[in-house]
Amino acid sequence: MAGSNPLERKLRREMAARKEAEKLLEQKSLELYEANQHLHSALKHLEVKSEADLAKFEFEEYVDTVLIEFGRTFLSTSLSDILISRFLEKLLGSSVVAEVALSFDSDAFDTDKVPNIRRRQFGSASLLNMISQTLHPVWHNHILTLPILLENEWIGGWAFAIQPNEIDQNFIANQMSLMVDLVNSALTRQRLSERQIELRKRAEESERSTREFVAMINHELRTPLNGVLGSAELLDKTALTSEQHDYLSNLRHGGELLRVIINDLLDYSKMNAGLMEIVPKTFSWVTLESAMRGIFTAKAQDKGLHYRIERQGEIPKLLWADVERIKQILVNLLGNAFKFTHQGEVSLTSQWHNDRLTLTVQDSGIGIPQQAMATLFEPFIQVDRTTTRSYEGSGLGLAICHNLVELMDGRIECHSQIDVGTKFIVQIPAPCSDKQTQTHQLKSQEAKASQSVLKLLVVDDIRMNQIIVSQMLKKMGIAHDICSNGLEAIAAVNEGQYDLIFMDCRMPMMDGYTATESLRQDGFQPPIVALTAGTTLEERERCLECGMNDILTKPYTAQDIELMLGKWLY
Repeated sequence: MAGSNPLERKLRREMAARKEAEKLLEQKSLELYEANQHLHSALKHLEVKSEADLAKFEFEEYVDTVLIEFGRTFLSTSLSDILISRFLEKLLGSSVVAEVALSFDSDAFDTDKVPNIRRRQFGSASLLNMISQTLHPVWHNHILTLPILLENEWIGGWAFAIQPNEIDQNFIANQMSLMVDLVNSALTRQRLSERQIELRKRAEESERSTREFVAMINHELRTPLNGVLGSAELLDKTALTSEQHDYLSNLRHGGELLRVIINDLLDYSKMNAGLMEIVPKTFSWVTLESAMRGIFTAKAQDKGLHYRIERQGEIPKLLWADVERIKQILVNLLGNAFKFTHQGEVSLTSQWHNDRLTLTVQDSGIGIPQQAMATLFEPFIQVDRTTTRSYEGSGLGLAICHNLVELMDGRIECHSQIDVGTKFIVQIPAPCSDKQTQTHQLKSQEAKASQSVLKLLVVDDIRMNQIIVSQMLKKMGIAHDICSNGLEAIAAVNEGQYDLIFMDCRMPMMDGYTATESLRQDGFQPPIVALTAGTTLEERERCLECGMNDILTKPYTAQDIELMLGKWLY
């Protein structure tokens, strides 16, 4: 070895290195081949999986297209036989679904629930026998059945014949369930729509019945009450003995109490029916104060109470608000104050600022318990402040006051202490009226000067009302004629001249609405004022629509008639 020359040693080293390189190359070639074989095998598997995924993707895309198309259609169109048939035909457009059938159960599915669907069976007749009453997807080999639900109740089913494929059955069932849910939702939505229409019809019928009842009861209660209070007012202006005055006072007190109760019951009925409306007009606060003084002064004297009405600051002469509703609120509050006060005083204080009228009714009465304050403004609630309940009333007054104040965009609050007294504070929007009017004094002088040349026509079918209004007009020195129905009124107008007509609305032969329309068509121009017991907005609108100029509601007073004449004739 030692004798070997350097050249031989170099050759041996190169041969050894070459063998190592060849060995390494062979090893790497083998590894590359094995890797290539693994890749080829993987590609084979990937190719098979992609074909299944492609079929799955195409089926899902088709289902989405159908859902979008018919989802929009079902939202805008009611389900019908034709629309269901179209939907089934669309389902057959997929390579997955070979046949489809739909069946409604004759006992469970009522056509009244979905009136546009008349047929019971659709699609392939061979699949109908496969449909069973089940609430979940069921597979029978290649047949899939699904339920039809209406408001979560089974009313029929679907059957789908599925083509042989490599798509998972659970995926197919989920996709077909989306299709079926779309129809189920459309059925439920349509049924709810039909039910809403039915409920709306019932509500409209109920509202119409309520309106008719309120109008009827208004007429039946207010008409005789007009006779009672009108007769009492006329009787008060005759010569009476002291004993007769006492009887008359009792009659008027009872009549006024009856009017308050009737008004409360009717107004509460109108509020519940949504018929109560606020009708603002120009009014004088001085006149309203005078009315409150006239209504309760005698009551204060009878009970030995000090009754005080005062103003804090200046109040415009004319305001714009619903004076009748303000009067109703004050009558209720002051009436309660006098009812529950046995000594001391009752006061009404008014203040006007920034177009709002603040009214404070305060008494030194027995007060309201703290536990009763929470339900104070609820209907039919009476605070029984004694063990024997010795206070009369309907229990509606404060509830009506609260509702009226809210309708006028105002607010009401109460403060009270037992054995100290109660204070109600009412704030109501009442802007200053900008209507141009003459002073009351000048207007009154002009009225008296012109009354003697007036000629009125009164149309009313009830004899008692004829007598009352006739006597009131006589005491004013105003000439007038009386008619009992619309036909007589038209004949009277054709024969004579009248400056104004007081027209009752409900009369036999021809009512006041028809008579007014006929007179206006014939060219009659003077004012026609409704003389009616009707107080609903619908009745008021009907009066104005037929050609009447204004409304005088029963029961009315001589002052009411005089104010109406002043409004339209002087």
